[in-house]
Amino acid sequence: MAKWLGDPRGNFEVMMLAGGLAVLAGLGFIIRDLVRILPNRDVPVPVDLTDVPHDLLLDGTASAEVTEAVIQVSGLGPFPHAIVLAAALMPTLTLMVVAVCFAQLGRSFLKGDFFTAGCLVAITTAAFTLMLGASVIPLLEVMAANSALATVDISFGQPISVDVVMFVAGFALGVVGYAFQRGARLQRDTEGLV
Repeated sequence: MAKWLGDPRGNFEVMMLAGGLAVLAGLGFIIRDLVRILPNRDVPVPVDLTDVPHDLLLDGTASAEVTEAVIQVSGLGPFPHAIVLAAALMPTLTLMVVAVCFAQLGRSFLKGDFFTAGCLVAITTAAFTLMLGASVIPLLEVMAANSALATVDISFGQPISVDVVMFVAGFALGVVGYAFQRGARLQRDTEGLV
């Protein structure tokens, strides 16, 4: 097995396989979310309660602080329903786009094409998707929670934040993309010399 892990060809095949499996898993999650949300009955919506402390008494002796809850709402209007659906689907769609990009990279690397336009597009797309998702996903989640809470006449301001880990991962991938762009330029410049 150690020999297989050191084989670049095997690593690229694993990269393609992992990307394909992530896309298939993503399709399963999308179907699950569509089945749960589209009927607009008992739609589960996560609500962040971090800034609104709630103590929960367990067994009459122990207590815990609740930081997140899931409320179920029915009969959402068209816009809130669309926001709740988008908030549920966007993390999976983001993962699927990045997985497709990595599968494409694995395919290109397997063929020996490292500094090609396809690789640059895949890396740039994955980086942009991660950085955009880092801000859009939390925004949609807050909007969905506020829409769901408004249907039960509860209102409190939820903080809007950026997913720092996802943003940094996208930024780091963008730096790798820049390095690939420089490598492609260097490869083009040196092709006539050899």
